Amino acid sequence: MELFRYSRDMYGQETLLGISWDLLPLFAGAAALVIVGHLVYSMATKK
Repeated sequence: MELFRYSRDMYGQETLLGISWDLLPLFAGAAALVIVGHLVYSMATKK
């Protein structure tokens, strides 16, 4: 799995094309987990 995508330009230098989309579901799941954890914590400590 590549984290970054590279290419070579017409001069032979490496150029960054972008970031791989392979890790998007992982980061989206982690963000959802943080949001749900914050919701549960705030509901448990609410007076």
